[in-house]
Amino acid sequence: MSKILLLNLITLTLIFGCGSKKEIQGNNAKAMYDNVVEELAAEEGGFPWIFSATDYDTINETLKEIQIRYTYSPYATLAELRTADAYFKKGEYQQAAIEYEEFIKRHPTHNGTEYATFFLGLCNFRLIKGPDRDPKGARETIKWLNQYVQEYPESPLLPKAIKNIRETIDVLAEREIYIGDYYSQKKNYKASSERYKTVIDQFPETKFYDKALYLLGKSYIDLNENALALSALNRVINEFPNSKYNNDATKLASRIK
Repeated sequence: MSKILLLNLITLTLIFGCGSKKEIQGNNAKAMYDNVVEELAAEEGGFPWIFSATDYDTINETLKEIQIRYTYSPYATLAELRTADAYFKKGEYQQAAIEYEEFIKRHPTHNGTEYATFFLGLCNFRLIKGPDRDPKGARETIKWLNQYVQEYPESPLLPKAIKNIRETIDVLAEREIYIGDYYSQKKNYKASSERYKTVIDQFPETKFYDKALYLLGKSYIDLNENALALSALNRVINEFPNSKYNNDATKLASRIK
C-alpha cells in the first residue's frame, strides 16, 4: 500500500490533523496518536531515533495506552482503528479483520465505520488462497464489500471494491468448476453437472461462465440428457462467439441426435 493511498484513506476517518514529528510517547492523546499515524504511513522505518524498521510492538503499546489513559477522548476510538491498520500493514490480515469488525460492532455510527468496512473486505480478500482452498475468505470478502458498495455509493474507493468483488466471484466460480472437474473425473456426472450449474445460476458475471456452460453441456451428454446438453452448448455457441470453447461446443452439438 502506497504512503499516499494510506494517508488518503486515513483522512476518511476524520483524523484531526497530524502535528510535527514527536516522540511516540507524547504528553497528550493527540501527540501520541499523530506520531503513530506518521509511523504507520511510512514506507520503511519511520523515525530513526525511535524505530529501526517499523516497530509494531511499540505502535500497538502506544495505541493501547491512548485507549487506557484517554478513554473518553476521540483519539481513543481512532486508536482502535489504527490498531487494525497496524495488523493490516504487518500482513496479519486475519487479526486485522477481527479488529475492523470489532470496531464496526462497537461504533456503528462512527465516521470511521466506512473505512473499517472497506478494509474488512480487503483483509478477507488478502486471505483468499485460491479456488481449491477454504472459501470462507472469499465469501466474507463479498459480504463486506457488497455492504460497502451499497452503503457508500459515492466513495472514491468504489471502483476498487467492485473490482475486488468481481475477482472474488471468479474465485468462487472457479472453485465450483474445480470441484465439478473432480466429480467428472470420478464419472459422477450428476454431481459435476450440479457444480457447473451452480456457476450458471449464482455467478452470471464470472469470466468462467462460458467454460461452465460448456462443461455443463458435456456432463449432460454423459448423463444422456441430450436436450439439456444441446441447450447449454447452443448458449456457448450463440452467446460467446469468441470463446475458446465455441468450436468444441459446436462439434459436440452437431453430434447430438
